[in-house]
Amino acid sequence: MKIPEILSPAGNLEKLQFASAYGADAVYVAGKEFSLRSYAGNLSDEELQKAVELTKANKKKIYVAVNIFPYNKDINEIEKYIKFLASLKINGIIVSDLGVFSIVKEIAPSIPVHISVQANNLNYKEIKMWKKLGASRVILARELSYEDIVEIRKQVPDIELEIFVHGAICMSYSGRCLLSNYLTGRDSNKGECAQSCRWKYFLVEEKRKGEYMPVFEDNRGSYILNSKDLCTIQNLHKFIEAGIDSFKIEGRMKSIHYVALTTSIYKKVRDEYLKNPFTYTFNNKYMEELEKISHRPYTKGFYFTDENMKQNYDSSDYISTYTYIGYVMEENQNDLIKISVKRTFKNNDDMEFFLPDGSYFKTKIKEIKNKDKIDELYTKQNHEYFIKIENNKKLPEFTILRKKI
Repeated sequence: MKIPEILSPAGNLEKLQFASAYGADAVYVAGKEFSLRSYAGNLSDEELQKAVELTKANKKKIYVAVNIFPYNKDINEIEKYIKFLASLKINGIIVSDLGVFSIVKEIAPSIPVHISVQANNLNYKEIKMWKKLGASRVILARELSYEDIVEIRKQVPDIELEIFVHGAICMSYSGRCLLSNYLTGRDSNKGECAQSCRWKYFLVEEKRKGEYMPVFEDNRGSYILNSKDLCTIQNLHKFIEAGIDSFKIEGRMKSIHYVALTTSIYKKVRDEYLKNPFTYTFNNKYMEELEKISHRPYTKGFYFTDENMKQNYDSSDYISTYTYIGYVMEENQNDLIKISVKRTFKNNDDMEFFLPDGSYFKTKIKEIKNKDKIDELYTKQNHEYFIKIENNKKLPEFTILRKKI
């Protein structure tokens, strides 16, 4: 049976390292320009070179997104950028525009081309045409049903198929939206989406100016464009059975905790199924773990359901049950653990540690010391500290610290 890769988001070098440590087979990144997530941090040319070195050292793959919808003025710079990417010997380039596709095939024909979800890949005829043109992989539209996907695999067995399995969903067709352009002047199709669909909206009747009426019986406003987050963990085995090649996790703008946890959980569920498909049953502990990251209410999207629950009518806020605190910077050789702190905590706080092997445990903070080994009562954000915990353990690098809210 085919083993689908776990493809994780890496908005910067730090997230790339966590994705690798927690089991990703491949990561997708972007440079400072030409991708659809301009606010993800993204990588400079020097950082891209470093990212390629890190992934190769860890025997991982790296794909670079060049998936904007370019105008004439962008073409020359894109050509230069593709030449640069070719020099890095990356494992794939993600494109959505036929013009950019042609540039890659002309300038860097040896680099596999992945057709972005932005290209609205909905039917097997389209997939066959991309294959004929020379694409090595197609990322299927999130609007497809599971049955649609099975049929595409049946009709086109000899091209790699990738699907999104987790993360935020755009309310417009595979992300092709102009709300942000009209309301803020920020071009969503060039990576600058203001997420206007997440704002709170009211209706105003023409002759009743100043009277703001909610669409539903909710005086907080309506969220008629506001989607839930995709989560397919309970049905992941069905996509393995369907012959999907790559499971993509959305989230280059998400936290380290999100990248680490989603990567770990999807890898574990994939591996558990492949170990014995005939006796496999989903363990709900994995769903419980995914509830610990900040997220909007979950949905299976269009894949498995036609119920009217893909839209979130109540709020655009995230559900947060745990707070990401920081991570272990290096494996401890004694009872002092060196950590990087992102959010403050104090002595005697209860803490949960999530390890790269997917296990976790709860304990209490016994001591906090600053970098000079002087005792502290509490930490400050974005500083390094040493801590001692109640049940002294050896913790590997990249272990996550988190607190229940």
